Amino acid sequence: MATDPLRRRLLAAVPAAGLLLAAPPLRAAVAQSAPRLLTCWSDSAERPSAFHAGRPHAASSALALPARGHDIAWHPASDGSAVVAARRPGSFLVRWHVASGRELARFDADDDIRFEGHFAFSRDARLLFATATDLDSGDGRLGVHDARTLEQIALWEVGGIGPHAVALLADGRLAVANGGILTLPETGRVKRNLDSMDPSLALLDPAGGRLLSQHRLPDAFMSVRHVAQAADGTVGVALQNEGREPRPLFALLDGERLRYGEADDALLAACGTYAGDVAAVGGGFAVSCTRAGVTALWARDGRPLAVLPTPRVCALLPEGDVLLATGDGGDVWRVAPAGGGAPTLARWHFGVALDNHADAGRG
Repeated sequence: MATDPLRRRLLAAVPAAGLLLAAPPLRAAVAQSAPRLLTCWSDSAERPSAFHAGRPHAASSALALPARGHDIAWHPASDGSAVVAARRPGSFLVRWHVASGRELARFDADDDIRFEGHFAFSRDARLLFATATDLDSGDGRLGVHDARTLEQIALWEVGGIGPHAVALLADGRLAVANGGILTLPETGRVKRNLDSMDPSLALLDPAGGRLLSQHRLPDAFMSVRHVAQAADGTVGVALQNEGREPRPLFALLDGERLRYGEADDALLAACGTYAGDVAAVGGGFAVSCTRAGVTALWARDGRPLAVLPTPRVCALLPEGDVLLATGDGGDVWRVAPAGGGAPTLARWHFGVALDNHADAGRG
């Protein structure tokens, strides 16, 4: 089999780390049907003009959105509904019936608040927690909403600015990824405070929003963006590098401190500076290195395992030991373990620009 240019570059980049590199996705997988996903998409990655949420394989029933959606998930009520949040800085949360495309509930933020893209449900499925920014102070907030009506009940402080992802941990705590970067609607996604950014992973009490603990990396230019938890309780975060020094795009919460995943110079070069998502899968974590066009795998103890060529990747979705990944070029990959060898990589393609996050398709 010929070695394509991307594979040659990656093979050259990672030998010092002793990593496994899967064969590149040279053709679409035809032996299996394409994975069914719940996600957002637009008509173009470069010049989007139409935005939708739903299942790409059933696009006729998709929900039309006024702007790009970001986080998306099935509602825990198991009634066929799902929730989508606007991309930051955004103003809408929508709950809708996926099969019919019928809107069930909507919350539009007022002029004082903008959503930061992510949400999580409470353990009893009664509440929805959505990351947000107070536009008057610039401080990060966690909006508390009725999970069915999306009515806002409270706004909690999160101990920082620029909160992005929020996750409910197995022990009940809420983990908030405070990116440390201030953006405001009048300047779009312009980063206004890179010289004073203060990223952290904040752990909150879901009963009242009390800040329980806060964890930082030694490099303040590493923005904490996304959170995942492995079956053994290990918490991993995906990072974005706003500084000049190469750093790993993955870190673990080790007791009371965040520590980087292991990476030598070759792995740092292969992964670049921008991680789009993180997922706990199999015996470790996967991180989508969006701008570098690869997915990197680390073990739960922080050892690097593999680098996979996945151009323009962002969304990561675990299904047991199998990982699904999507890219805004319309590609969907299935990464499966292969008995201790290099993971196998299958690819499908949709004719739309798939957005940053996804959930399982449920039929």
